Amino acid sequence: MRVFTKLVLIFSLCLGVSYAKDSKVVYDLTSGDSSKIEKHLINSIKALGKYYKEEKIELKVIVVISGDAYKYFIDDLEKSPYALEQDVIEVQKKFKTRLKDLNEAYSVTFNMCSSGMRARKIDQNTLYRYVHADVMKSVYLIEAQNNGYAYMPIH
Repeated sequence: MRVFTKLVLIFSLCLGVSYAKDSKVVYDLTSGDSSKIEKHLINSIKALGKYYKEEKIELKVIVVISGDAYKYFIDDLEKSPYALEQDVIEVQKKFKTRLKDLNEAYSVTFNMCSSGMRARKIDQNTLYRYVHADVMKSVYLIEAQNNGYAYMPIH
């Protein structure tokens, strides 16, 4: 009986390890409001990253970009529909390194809706190198939610 109890205990411990703690969130970013993006995306991810690191829980973050948010993820603004928008140019100076930081420090995945890109005539080559634009927004969101990601809208 003791052997059986030990085996159950070992199995339980192994099961706990195989279900390593992680927290997953997908941000549905459609807002073009730079203060909203700074507060509810950039600052939020940094705060979550710090919290989960202290808790020794892996944080997995996906940001799905669409709507008015496209303009903040374009590296080469001169070759985009936003080339003459002074407010976008100013915000890009502030966001460029902060967004890259999120990708590098917190392994944030950035996915842009390819349908909206085509509609806005945004060339994929103008995006930051870490932004993916393979499929439409709905596919990214469905896949993330089917894989257990919590949904966080920023509209």
